[in-house]
Amino acid sequence: MNQVVQSRDKGAIMESVLLKGDISKLTPEERSAYYLQVCASVGLNPLTKPLEFIVLNGKMTLYALRGCTDQLRSIYNVSVEEMTESEREGVYVVTVKVRNGEGRTDMAKGAVNIANLKGENLANAMMKAETKAKRRATLSLCGLGVLDETEVETMPTEAMQKPVEAKSVFKNASLRNTFVKNVISAFEEAETLDDLETKKALYNVNFEEMRATSNEHDALAVDECARRYAAAKMRIEQNEINRASFGDGFVNTVTNDRPVLPPKLPECQEVPAMFRRVNV
Repeated sequence: MNQVVQSRDKGAIMESVLLKGDISKLTPEERSAYYLQVCASVGLNPLTKPLEFIVLNGKMTLYALRGCTDQLRSIYNVSVEEMTESEREGVYVVTVKVRNGEGRTDMAKGAVNIANLKGENLANAMMKAETKAKRRATLSLCGLGVLDETEVETMPTEAMQKPVEAKSVFKNASLRNTFVKNVISAFEEAETLDDLETKKALYNVNFEEMRATSNEHDALAVDECARRYAAAKMRIEQNEINRASFGDGFVNTVTNDRPVLPPKLPECQEVPAMFRRVNV
């Protein structure tokens, strides 16, 4: 399918992933592919689920599980060279220096609050600080810039809560789907550029309202309508070229009233699956 009618804005998605570290805009299929590529980049076995998705401060990202750092230590021959301990104002700090098989070294700290802790609770906290330091040092040394699960566990709960989605213009997903279907049908039926622009003008108010809500599903609906408009415009312009080239043998791509076929153009589905699955 022509890039003009791609179902998603790849440039915006890559900006979100690479520059902002937010992968929430990826589809499940794209998210799986991203997961596999991250694993492949450092040699992790994805079947062991070394990484997990989490939403932090409204952004979806990856963090490393225990299996991740265990595999990295084995793959890159990571060993601990030095480990020091200290305590400062009720915080127990462990500093670890690690080295890989090529001789490169790195250091990281692991810190936990031990104020008012005694006995087994104190022992568990001290071991947790050591584990955190080793894992953070391993991730840093191996070039995998993600959080470790021991860091995630100590983060404030509110930081891991997904923000409440903005209210939609539509009362439910069914109404949104119907609106998108009507817009697509109108664009597909247009036979001239003037006709297309007239039909677009009828929906412009709705588009502006949908953009103003900042609702993710409304924004996706507007983007899809915009792409369908671009596809219709390309079709009409192609028809004009065909009319000039073929004369009486021209076939209108809307009515198909002659047997001579113009260059194949993208076919538009009735309603994109991405809208049929929306839950409000």
